[in-house]
Amino acid sequence: MKGSGYRSSGTDSALFNMFFSGKSDIGKRRATNQDSFSIVTLPGEFCLLTVCDGMGGANGGNVASELACSVYTGTVKNGFDPGMTDRAALLKKAVAAANTAVYEKAASDESLRGMGTTLVSALVAPDGSITAINVGDSRMYCIDGGELRQITRDHSYVQYLVDMGQLTISEAENASIKNIIIRSVGNEEESNPDLFTLRLSEGSYILLCSDGLTNCVPKADIAAAVSAETQKELDDCAGQLISLANEGGGIDNITIILGKIV
Repeated sequence: MKGSGYRSSGTDSALFNMFFSGKSDIGKRRATNQDSFSIVTLPGEFCLLTVCDGMGGANGGNVASELACSVYTGTVKNGFDPGMTDRAALLKKAVAAANTAVYEKAASDESLRGMGTTLVSALVAPDGSITAINVGDSRMYCIDGGELRQITRDHSYVQYLVDMGQLTISEAENASIKNIIIRSVGNEEESNPDLFTLRLSEGSYILLCSDGLTNCVPKADIAAAVSAETQKELDDCAGQLISLANEGGGIDNITIILGKIV
């Protein structure tokens, strides 16, 4: 899915206006784009943002990311109520549904065996509060005051080694094995996602992305590009991030969703 999205809040002074842009690019090295993304407006001026990065051969990655994104988004839409208090439970249910769909699809088709996908998603409320969920190494960041802060935690082998004290963060960022993930949607019967909650302030940004961005663009350059967005349209800023990734080698598909609170 390629395109951009927008949502504005109501007139209550406690609410914010929010703008979103989503873009996906094949990069310079891949034959196909195996990423998927979705920007969906929900009742009550909520918005659901989702990025998936598929894996599993020539066709499997496409199928896994598209199926997971569709099932996950549909499950949230069908179960969402703006007055609900446990938004995290709904997101977990949606990830479980997506995991089952991908797992069963792979089991039913020999050519798709072993396919899976990452998933990172944020349910954004009109007051700036966010419930986020992730599986794999697609990330969510918050950018505020020029500072890029990673919200999600990678489910990757190098992150495990960092946690065990066997690699430094710098070594992990440059390791040849950094693309090996230890959790995904669809590879196992359960996906075991992580959940996060936070609240954005006026003037801050949210960024969801596949590793095609973060493997090619230094964090400082991402922060600088987003912080300079006041001089350009949000769509242009999203496009600049894609261009930076391609200039940095374009070694993978690149997918981003960029949002701003005003």
